[in-house]
Amino acid sequence: MGLAHTMVPDNVPSERVVDFDVYNPTPDAERYHQAFVDFQRTTPHPLVWTHHHGGHWIAVRGQDVFDLYADHEHFSSRHFFVPAAPDQVPMGAFTLDPPQHQPFRTFLNHGFAFKTVSGKTPLVQQLAADLAGGLVERGSCEFITEFADVLPLTVFLDLVELPLTDREHLGALADAATRDPDPAHRVQAINGIAAYLQPHLAARKGKPGEDLLSRAVNADIGGRPITDAEALGACIHILGAGLDTVSSLFSFVMLFLARHPEHRRALVDHPELIPTAAMELIRRFPVVTMARQVRMDMDYLGVRLRAGQMVALPSALYNLDETIYERPMDVDWNRKVGKVLTFGNGPHRCPGQVLGRNELVIGLQEWLQRIPDFSVPVDARVPVIGGTVAKILELPLVW
Repeated sequence: MGLAHTMVPDNVPSERVVDFDVYNPTPDAERYHQAFVDFQRTTPHPLVWTHHHGGHWIAVRGQDVFDLYADHEHFSSRHFFVPAAPDQVPMGAFTLDPPQHQPFRTFLNHGFAFKTVSGKTPLVQQLAADLAGGLVERGSCEFITEFADVLPLTVFLDLVELPLTDREHLGALADAATRDPDPAHRVQAINGIAAYLQPHLAARKGKPGEDLLSRAVNADIGGRPITDAEALGACIHILGAGLDTVSSLFSFVMLFLARHPEHRRALVDHPELIPTAAMELIRRFPVVTMARQVRMDMDYLGVRLRAGQMVALPSALYNLDETIYERPMDVDWNRKVGKVLTFGNGPHRCPGQVLGRNELVIGLQEWLQRIPDFSVPVDARVPVIGGTVAKILELPLVW
C-alpha cells in the first residue's frame, strides 16, 4: 500500500512517515507479535506517523509507550481508537481523565476486589473442566468458539448477573465495538450494547446489589448520585472489556502451546509451574493497542504534536522490547516477569486483571489435565484481526 502523502499534516517531518497498520500488521496470527518486533527494530525514530486509519502517530520505543499510556496531563483517554469517532459514547472511567476519572474507578475496583474474584474460582474450575472434558473424546475442536470465548464470557456474565443466553449476541457486539475498522460501525455496536443494557440498569437502579452493574447504576460520584447516562457509559465499558480480552489472550497462548510441545510438556509434567508460567504468557502475548489524544500543541520526542491528533500505543512494543526484556520473543518458564503493559498502565490499568489471570491459569490447568497433547492441523490457516484487542478468528486443534 503506497503512502498517501496528501494526508500527512505539515507538522509531520517526512522522515517520520511510515507505512504500518497497528491494527493489522499481518493477517497471520503466527506472525502477529513478530510484526511489531520487526517494526520496532527497523524504525529509527521514537515517534512516527502513519497514514492508516485517518493518520496518526505511533510511539515506537517500549518505555515511551509505557510512560505515554499513563501521561493523562498531555494525552487524553477520551478517544481510545484510531480514528477517533466524534460521536463516541463516553464510557465512564475508561474515557475520563483524572481527577474526573477516580469516582468512576472506585466502584470498578470494588466490583473486581480480590474477595469477589476469588469467590468465582469454583465456577471457573467447573466450567473449564466441563468444557475440556466435553471435548476429549471428539479428538478435535475449534478452540475460539468452543472454549476461549465460552469460558471468560460465561464467568463475566455471572459476575454481572446477566443471562447466559445472551452470550453470543453480546460477544458479537463487543467484537464489532473493538475491531470494526469503520468508526461508524463501532459506534453502532456500542449503541447496541447500550440498548441492551438500559432495561437491566433501570431494573437495578435504587436496589442494592453486589454485582458490577448494580454498583455502577447506584454509584456515588463525588457526593452525588451517578446520572443514568454516566452509569450507562460505565457499564458499556465494563461489558466491552469483560467480554473480549481474556478470550483473545487465551487463543494466542493455545496457538503457542500447540506449536511448542516442549513448553507444553513442561506444564503437563509440572502443573505447579502454571501460575508463574501464566505471567510469562501474559507478557509474551499482549493483544491490546490503545490510543490517546494529544491534549495541547507541544513538542514531544523530537516532533511537534497538535491538539486533537491521535497516538497509538501497541502493548506489544513494551512487552517485546529487547531493552525491557532480554530475548523478548522467547517463552521462558523461569523468567522473572516484572512490569508488563498487557493490562495497561497508570490510572486506566485494567481492574479485571486478577480475574483475567485466574481464568488463564485455571483454564490451562483444567485443559492440560484432560488434553495434554494437541496440535494445529498441518494445512490449517490461523487468521487474526486487529483493533483495540487483536483476536484470532479461528484456531482448529486436534489430538
